[in-house]
Amino acid sequence: MISDERRVIDVRGLRVRVTAGTNRTNMLGTVVLVATVLLVLVFAATIDGFATLGNLRVVLSNSASLVILSCGMAVVIISRGLDLSLIAQMVAGAATFSILINAGLSGPGALALTVFVMALVGLVNGWLTAYAEIPAMLATLASAMLITGFFRFGILRGEYLLLLPKSNPAVAFLSASVLPGLTVPVMLMAMTLATTWLLLRYSIPGRTIYAMGDNFQAARLTGLPVRTTTLMIYVFAALTALIAGLVVASASGTVDFRTVTNGSLLFEVILVVVLGGIPLRGGRGGVSSILIGVALIAVLRNAMTLLDFSTQTQDVLKGLVLITAIVADRYLNPRDRETDTVGDL
Repeated sequence: MISDERRVIDVRGLRVRVTAGTNRTNMLGTVVLVATVLLVLVFAATIDGFATLGNLRVVLSNSASLVILSCGMAVVIISRGLDLSLIAQMVAGAATFSILINAGLSGPGALALTVFVMALVGLVNGWLTAYAEIPAMLATLASAMLITGFFRFGILRGEYLLLLPKSNPAVAFLSASVLPGLTVPVMLMAMTLATTWLLLRYSIPGRTIYAMGDNFQAARLTGLPVRTTTLMIYVFAALTALIAGLVVASASGTVDFRTVTNGSLLFEVILVVVLGGIPLRGGRGGVSSILIGVALIAVLRNAMTLLDFSTQTQDVLKGLVLITAIVADRYLNPRDRETDTVGDL
């Protein structure tokens, strides 16, 4: 674990201060956690069927893809980046897998090729950010538009939907149960959370990620491999997008590009990260932050569905929550003048 100690380092005559760590008080996360508990108590008392084991399983299953995507986005944001192409990558990964399966390739072979393709996409995003030095927001926004346009018009000929045969053994496995009560999506969610936790807490790249988010210039001047770490960050995000895409597509039997063009999933992912207490300026947060944010969004989404709220109403409420969270983050995690000069989104 990284301490919160501040160190003054002299590099080529320049004195820089590095703050690294994840042990700072997560005030926003604490507030959100308390609010989630209160909402659960209120919904359990007022909504029929909310406080049941069956509904809990539905919430857990429906949250698997959101958790997986949030792991990728959290790692990017902790490094003071942003990946707006995450949902486009999710759909593109599922579409690539579907095309290969429909072409007669075996499940393992199709998966291996899809992983290779998505890793390349992540490398391109990382290269644009680290080496071409294009702001992450602009680079990944352009990447999202390119990916969506290429698949929709280059491969699907303007169509939105691509069928994924649920009779295929590989596809059937992705929506099956490993043990009674433990589905493959939930298992993949747990594995992604564990991998993210190990990456951020115990690995050298994880330490570099926190240092980059806290003070990118200091991290670079002290000789940390910030560029290669950036490549790894965006590859990791692309692979989480692929896993989430396979989970969603195998459950529905279709790959739907309207998730990119009409959906609000990207905003939900950012909302989860911010609500959990990971500031958009990076440098702090972890898996516990993801779990806190997902808990609130999952509870709200489930309650609004049980109350039969329209999709538009749900989007309005989630937008209000996101704005509130960003404003709260601005006041609870004020920017540090020393670390605010480099690495903005």
